[in-house]
Amino acid sequence: MNDKTKTKAESISAPEFVKAYIAIHDNGGTVADLAESLNRDIGQVRAKRNSVAAQLKERGVELPTLKRMERSGMGSVSFDEAAELVRLYTAPPIENSEV
Repeated sequence: MNDKTKTKAESISAPEFVKAYIAIHDNGGTVADLAESLNRDIGQVRAKRNSVAAQLKERGVELPTLKRMERSGMGSVSFDEAAELVRLYTAPPIENSEV
């Protein structure tokens, strides 16, 4: 599906978003849980959260922080692999010597 054929998701009002946000927070949920409950992708939910949070902050209110999402299994492994690549790259060259 290309950009021209995508249908735009119906907008979510601030009160509707905050109600869902509070329910997810109350259950110890993450932004992924919120996205699922609102039938949106995580990026859309983060953008809406930032927008709503800014407006609420102007009114002296802050949204509570949702539980952080756990990294997927490959996240840590891929960073370990990346660190090893840098170690190999920056390590002093090994002299070829006869034993």
